[in-house]
Amino acid sequence: MSNHLSQDQLSMWILGRSTAEELRHGRECPQCRAELARFEAPVAAFRSAMLEWSDRESAPRIEEVLTVHHRPQVISKALWHWVAVGTAALLLTAIPIYRQTFMQRSGADLELPSLPPVDPSDESGENADAMLMDAVNAHLSRTIPAPMEPIMALIPTPDNVSQKGGTQ
Repeated sequence: MSNHLSQDQLSMWILGRSTAEELRHGRECPQCRAELARFEAPVAAFRSAMLEWSDRESAPRIEEVLTVHHRPQVISKALWHWVAVGTAALLLTAIPIYRQTFMQRSGADLELPSLPPVDPSDESGENADAMLMDAVNAHLSRTIPAPMEPIMALIPTPDNVSQKGGTQ
C-alpha cells in the first residue's frame, strides 16, 4: 500500500474490520501506527468509562428478567369474587332499566294520535286532508312528549294555585 490509511480505514482498523493489507500497513507504517495510537486512546478511554458506568447502574440481570417474564399471573379468589359481585350488580341494574325502556317505547307507540276514519262519500278528499293536517299539527304542537303528560297535573298553573292570605 503506497499511501497512508484514510480516516475511514483507521476507523475500520480500530473496529477490526480492515483488510489484511490495511492491517499490515497499520503495523508497519510509523506514521499510521502513530495515528492509530492517537485515535485508539480516546476510544479506549470512552470504552472503559462506559463499562464502568454500566457496571454501576442497577439493571436487572438477564436471569432476573426471564424469571419475572415467565412467572404465571396469579389472580386471587377474592378478585374473582368481586368480579362476580360486580357482574351480578350490573345485571340486576341493567335488566330492569332495559325492560322499563322497552315498555315505555311500546306504550308510546300505542298512544299515537289516531286519525279519524275517512268518509268514502267525500270524493274530493279535502276533508280527510284537513283532518290529517289537524292531527299532525296537534301532535307537533305538544309542549312535552305524550308519556310525560300525566306529570303536567303536578305542575302549578295560575288556575290551580291558591292565593296567599287565607280563604278568598
